Amino acid sequence: MFEGKQSALFELVENKIVESEMWSLAQVEEQKEDLEERGDGTACQKDGFLRGVGTRLGVGAWVLRDEKGKVILHGRRAFSEIGSLHDAKLQVLVWSVESIISHHQNKVIFALDDGDITQMVLRPKAWPNFKGEIWLILGKLCGLEWWKLVKEERANNRGALLIAKGVTKGGQTHSYVAAGPPAWLLGCFENEEVSSSA
Repeated sequence: MFEGKQSALFELVENKIVESEMWSLAQVEEQKEDLEERGDGTACQKDGFLRGVGTRLGVGAWVLRDEKGKVILHGRRAFSEIGSLHDAKLQVLVWSVESIISHHQNKVIFALDDGDITQMVLRPKAWPNFKGEIWLILGKLCGLEWWKLVKEERANNRGALLIAKGVTKGGQTHSYVAAGPPAWLLGCFENEEVSSSA
């Protein structure tokens, strides 16, 4: 039963299997692209999410910039027992929204490199099987005065990825939020600031 409508059990199971296969195939292709792009055997996501090979540890990072691209705040968090890349990205987005709200930011554009989550939120009727996830995200976004969710190219979110890498490469599993960019990434963020204002 879904939304008070009863469907044949066979049809329901068949739809779920097809969706699962399509989702799994998309994840495999995405990881292949990541491996080819990096060339070092590590799968990565430019939206600040990393998942180590053979582990259930996920890491998320976000960067808050002003209208000129200058970094105001950034944060990082490790997540344990991650079931899938999709679940990890969902958790990172929810945590990011909560963090932004807790720092009294009321008007925010969220730029993700994940087209699926972006489309789920912007076109919920086209994603009926993800209603729970959609309502979770929208419920968090309602805490903002104004928000926008956009698909961003991976290369434009390099700083968040590098912050997240501190966990997988450096073993720094503590979560934090800090003002400005991290000192060790100052050059990276200054370059992004210049390119964003050009």
